[in-house]
Amino acid sequence: MAKLTPCRRTWLIPVSLGLLWWAVPCLRAADDPTPLGALLDAGGYRVHLYCTGAGNPTVIVAGGGFSFDWGLVQPKISTLARICTYDPSSAAWSDPFPGRQTPTCTDRVAELHEVLHRASISTPVILVGYSIGGLYARLYAARYPEDLAGMVIVDHAFIEPAHSPQPAAESHAPPKDGVYSVEEIDTPPALISQTPIALGIEDDRNFQRLPKRDQDLHAWAMSRNPLRPTPEAAAECAAEVATETKAQTNPLGTKPLVVISTNYDSPGYRQLQAQLLRLSRDAKQVIAEHSTHMVIVDEPETIVAAIEDVVTSIRNHTRLK
Repeated sequence: MAKLTPCRRTWLIPVSLGLLWWAVPCLRAADDPTPLGALLDAGGYRVHLYCTGAGNPTVIVAGGGFSFDWGLVQPKISTLARICTYDPSSAAWSDPFPGRQTPTCTDRVAELHEVLHRASISTPVILVGYSIGGLYARLYAARYPEDLAGMVIVDHAFIEPAHSPQPAAESHAPPKDGVYSVEEIDTPPALISQTPIALGIEDDRNFQRLPKRDQDLHAWAMSRNPLRPTPEAAAECAAEVATETKAQTNPLGTKPLVVISTNYDSPGYRQLQAQLLRLSRDAKQVIAEHSTHMVIVDEPETIVAAIEDVVTSIRNHTRLK
């Protein structure tokens, strides 16, 4: 039998006159793998942050997968700059999020902000957002613009506009209020509208390219608490981002931005990529020609090159080439 060690889990219990916070003991297996990085206080609970390399600006992976899912990207960037990946609350070594089972987009952004400042990471940083992490990065940039030096968006979570009959010229236009329904969520080309989303990086043909250590850690983390974005979470996050940035033509100003897209064949997807490129007046698009949604294992070299471009642009005070 595995030896167990104590930890703390916080539950939110409804009572007649409001809500009651109740901290109760829980058990964690002592033979869980050793954390790769440090467990940092995020405001009463701990979040795992894994930093390697040295040199500014620091690269922060703002979301999309576990920390060790970036095993084909992080070592490469470490030779150029400091890079940090993390496990959001309730994932891998990080503690459960206090109060609710599914943290909101605002919760995720506030959590990351707290962790970065507790870790004394020099700002501004480069944010890398993959899949739903693209929404996290955009909301983070809107709420903490002084923390941002540049951004890389990797196959941003895609929300397909409604398929109700419309004039051909408007058939893929987003809703006027910027809010999408749960039924409109899609994260192509590998992930489709399901609750919960059923496919993950471990299902990709190139998962085996990850170092064996990272494959094993991924399997352990999935058995402990699968990290799956839900359509509801993506829809709510998209609405928050739309609200925060609706009055801004170029929310990132002239900060360098690289948008990595795939060859997913959808007018709505192509429209999203065009919208992303308008986030900054210094933006460029890169196509991951041979990748599914799982760019981090299908074409990690494309992500590495994009990050290198943004780092070089910031250090040399030049525009992206």
